[in-house]
Amino acid sequence: MKNAKFAAVAILGLAGAVQPTFASAAEPYPNRPITMIVPFPAGGPTDIVARVVGQKLSEDLGQSVIIDNKPGASSVIGAGQVARAAPDGYTLLLNYSGHVINPFLKKDLPFDPLRDFEPIVGLASTPQILVVSPKVQAKSVEELIKLIKDSGKGMTFASSSVGAPGHLAGELFGQMTKLPLMHVPYRGSAPALTDLVGGQVDMMFDSAPSSISFVRSGKLKALGVTSEKRTEVAPELPTLDESGLKGFAVTTWYGVWAPAKTPVDIVEKLNGAINKALADPDVRAKLLQAGADPLGGSRQDFAEFCRSESKRYGAIVKAANIQPQS
Repeated sequence: MKNAKFAAVAILGLAGAVQPTFASAAEPYPNRPITMIVPFPAGGPTDIVARVVGQKLSEDLGQSVIIDNKPGASSVIGAGQVARAAPDGYTLLLNYSGHVINPFLKKDLPFDPLRDFEPIVGLASTPQILVVSPKVQAKSVEELIKLIKDSGKGMTFASSSVGAPGHLAGELFGQMTKLPLMHVPYRGSAPALTDLVGGQVDMMFDSAPSSISFVRSGKLKALGVTSEKRTEVAPELPTLDESGLKGFAVTTWYGVWAPAKTPVDIVEKLNGAINKALADPDVRAKLLQAGADPLGGSRQDFAEFCRSESKRYGAIVKAANIQPQS
């Protein structure tokens, strides 16, 4: 009898002990601050997008969204930290399109960008602008192609680094036109643009935010944009597709990922909240001011987009014979 009473008391005590666990598990997400890791330094394009969206997201979710800059190794360090994080929705990655290109450019990547992350939503897209030196006598993409063909010696194109979107855009341009182009990589856009203005190199595909001021001031000529449709940043510029290169599209885009195996309901809640933020007029205005066209959409659409972009860029890298680096 005593044993029976003890057992009953023990069971009641055990039930009481586990109640807080069930109560905490039932608390709605999020119930504490969210860390959004940005694998680049503060002040750069990826960081700007993160802070614009993060502030509005924080207001909507009722919890702080902490932007944590973890630069290094072309985003690999920060992305790796998210890949290893608990899949609970409290550690997110905000990265750019290089996230799905890195497997083709880097040896021994410590994670798989498609398998080790849960895509949440695409945030914004920045087109590359095809800009040429003032010395290049072309006012359109068609004239540039004819000029290169007639020269018989090709042209040089600059980029901010090997494997950067501008580099891959230049390689795709050469592949589609079958023109001889020589790649001249720099350490960042600034020195490349300086040499382009001075005529040391002929042409460059560069992001709208860094090159548009040179175009507006007349130091460089812009011939077109690499997005699928005209950008709100510079609507007067035709796309390369419009200019005769059908299907040409290379953009720097930004998105948000969670660690793999994050619960679907959490991913859906984040997707809805971020889409709401992107629809906010103030957020849209700030993104456009930064040179980025707002995106948005479902998590399924973003997952499919990541897969297709990985496949497409992989083909460009292979055709250009760009070797992965350590």
